[in-house]
Parts: sequence; structure tokens; C-alpha cells
Amino acid sequence: MIPPIYAEPEKSVAFTVPYLTPPSVNHYTKPCMYTGKDGNPHRGKKLTKEAKAYIDAVAIFARGRTVAPATDAERRRVRYRIVVRVVLGFNQRLDSDNSLKVAIDSLKHCGVIHSDAYSEDSRALIVKNERHNPRTEFIVERMES
Repeated sequence: MIPPIYAEPEKSVAFTVPYLTPPSVNHYTKPCMYTGKDGNPHRGKKLTKEAKAYIDAVAIFARGRTVAPATDAERRRVRYRIVVRVVLGFNQRLDSDNSLKVAIDSLKHCGVIHSDAYSEDSRALIVKNERHNPRTEFIVERMES
């Protein structure tokens, strides 16, 4: 089934990204130089290839589903509960706080949530005893306030 271009917001969304675990915050961005609108060079940061690949994978497996409200008035009242379960592969290691930032940012980039600032309850669970099947599982719920 092909996902619709614009999906109606749901109360909760759950999906799995197989074979991938989020990159660490240490490998999320890298320093770069760019030319600003003023024509001068500036220092900045850009996403790494690993971070872009992970964000793209989250967008693919989210399949256009969202819990974000459509109007700005509703967006100011909504809060999100996010649970990220990361199953590490063989010879992988990751801190839960490092994985959570990248995972929540990827949810924002692909439109599942409208802003990571409205995440009220965020949890990252790291599983190390299923090393034969690495994956990232997401559960995102919208809470009305």
C-alpha cells in the first residue's frame, strides 16, 4: 500500500526500523564551513552520512503517519510521549541518552511529531541480549493537555 501524501493525525503511532540503530550524538553532526547570505565564510555543523541515512530510514518506516495536529492552536496544547527501544547488534554499544536525541530529531524531520520541544515523557530502552536482530522500535503517543 502506498502511504498518502498527507495523513490524518493519529492518537498513537508505532513502527520498527529494522537493521538500524541510531548513531550516537557524537557521530550526529560534523563541523563544516559555509558561505552565508552576507558572502562571508562561517563555521557551522552539518549532519553526517550516518545521521542522514537513519533519518531517511525512519521516514520510510513511519510511512507518512503522524500524531502532530494540523493547526497551530492545537500544536501549542499537545504533548508527546515517546518510547524508543533500541536493540543493539553484535559488537555495538550506545548510551540511552545519546540515542534518544537522534531518534527524536528523526521523528521531527519525518513529520511524526511537529517539534521535539513538546516531548513531555521520553524514554530510551537499550536491549543488549537480542544481538542477532538489531532494530529500533518507536511508540509515539499524543497527549492532549
